[in-house]
Amino acid sequence: MTVQLIALAGARLVLNTALRFVYPFSPALARGLGVSREDIYFLITLRNLMGFLSPVFGPLSERYGRRAILMTGVAIFSLGSILVVIWPTYWILGISLCAIGIAKVLYDPAMQAYVGDEVPYANRGTAIAITEYSWSLALLVGVPIVGLLMQQKSWQAPFFWFGVGGVVAIFVLWRSISTSSKKDSSTAPLAKISQLLREHHVVLFAALYITLFITANEMLLIVFGGWMEDVFNLSLTSLGVSAAIIGGAEFVGETAAGWSVDRYGKRPVIITFGFITAFCNLLLPLTSTTLFGTLVTLFFLFLAFEITVVGGIPLMTELVPGSRAVVMSIILAAMFLGRSLGSFLGPFAWNIVGFSFAGIIWAAIIVVSMFILIVWVREENQYNKY
Repeated sequence: MTVQLIALAGARLVLNTALRFVYPFSPALARGLGVSREDIYFLITLRNLMGFLSPVFGPLSERYGRRAILMTGVAIFSLGSILVVIWPTYWILGISLCAIGIAKVLYDPAMQAYVGDEVPYANRGTAIAITEYSWSLALLVGVPIVGLLMQQKSWQAPFFWFGVGGVVAIFVLWRSISTSSKKDSSTAPLAKISQLLREHHVVLFAALYITLFITANEMLLIVFGGWMEDVFNLSLTSLGVSAAIIGGAEFVGETAAGWSVDRYGKRPVIITFGFITAFCNLLLPLTSTTLFGTLVTLFFLFLAFEITVVGGIPLMTELVPGSRAVVMSIILAAMFLGRSLGSFLGPFAWNIVGFSFAGIIWAAIIVVSMFILIVWVREENQYNKY
């Protein structure tokens, strides 16, 4: 299983790098295309809206098998990336970002359902953490490399390597992932989702919790690159290093989540660090007078945020164990809804109330999300110690 987890994480690393590099480098993309930052923010929001396709595409792995859907998602990603290399224009970039969004809604539910199928719940936190390293390494390793490519060559240069990485990932998945997962073609995806939501209200509350939690984080991320560039006058390379510090925090958070949630319980860990995330959001405006203070606060903010999110994924896989891919497709759609709301509301909050008051808004949204989790979100077996 270790080899399979590394293969899943490696393929997801390529996808996540392409998903995440737009945040610190949105000003550079705008300059390269001769458009405003708001135009790039619009494309990011458009990409995030692809998450609403998750309830349609996510359950497909129940019908066609996990491996087939994993490979299909990466193939769409590669094709979308190569389009930018051939036609480096604004709307082609939009199509490419949307292809990346579609690839994610295919890949992530299938991957998480596969891990849920193969790994016992008592050990699932560790297994999920291994695959989630692909999220932090995208910022820690992938984004700095993207920054160097953009600074030395052009804004579209990374897309060639995204395409190549996708092709390699398809081959690795084909060689390493088992085809033994069950297939169920008895019910159409949307019908299965409708039935699931009627019978298991806990999934609705879980989706609402994750939507609010991700919204708060996305409101910060969407203005991160522009804010750091304006306030501290950072170069592309320096922005990449700043993003890598956040990636380092996430890497530590994923390690801590994998170690802690299987020992101390999923819900206690994610509730504790969810509130720590809210506290760090309150601190950020107070420590943002210097670059060092900003980066230290961001480190602990994203450390706590990542423990909360990664620790929550194994819990989500156990809400309705008989329909894992369907549940995870709903959760992924909720994540993308949060990203869409955050990418839309973030610039408004920043421009209207300023960075200091924006931190209060982010913290308040997180507190509400944690209340929903505490009261209404539990595993199917609510007495399960883990």
